[in-house]
Amino acid sequence: MKQRIDISQLTDPELLQLVCGATFEKSKQEVILDRTWRWHQKDWRVLAKSSTWDLLEIYGLDLSTAQKIVGAFELSRRYQASKVKKRNQIKKSQDVFELLQPKLSDLDHEQFFVLYLSFSNEILEINQLSIGGRHSAIADAKRIFQYALRCAACGIILCHNHPSGQLQPSEQDKVLTKDIKHFATLIDMKLLDHLIFTDNGYFSFADEGLL
Repeated sequence: MKQRIDISQLTDPELLQLVCGATFEKSKQEVILDRTWRWHQKDWRVLAKSSTWDLLEIYGLDLSTAQKIVGAFELSRRYQASKVKKRNQIKKSQDVFELLQPKLSDLDHEQFFVLYLSFSNEILEINQLSIGGRHSAIADAKRIFQYALRCAACGIILCHNHPSGQLQPSEQDKVLTKDIKHFATLIDMKLLDHLIFTDNGYFSFADEGLL
């Protein structure tokens, strides 16, 4: 009879071994997974940012194991996203952060979202505008306003993440915000906020008085 395991009592390396299907006897796979854990600074958030191809750079780690690791974190993200109740109305920047944080956390690349709101700040649509690289994501103004006109939005909120953890907006972020705000006023629409997400918090242009 197999011994029952109290999963809550496992160490981090043992939990990683369990997810990947390794036994708790000393084996080649356990050595490889221990190497993987140390390579990622013994930090789940660092490991969560790795893609399948990043993991395959570790000597001895095979495709199946790499996909199990990536899959475990994707499962966690989907679980977190399912817990977020859809907010009918946005009242403050914290509402936006809580709504999109499950989608924008633990990423090694930038993603850009736009929230489209009614006159009373009710959510009409949430659109993933683009997926970029490690340092930038394309924000196409034409596409932003095409969607806005399609759903008859009165207000929009821009959201993107900084995988680097840098909380402050870049010059490119500031220019984009200024341009989108100007374009919005031309069609009687408001840019209500622009949020920058990191794993440790967020920056709000509106809260900082930059709109």
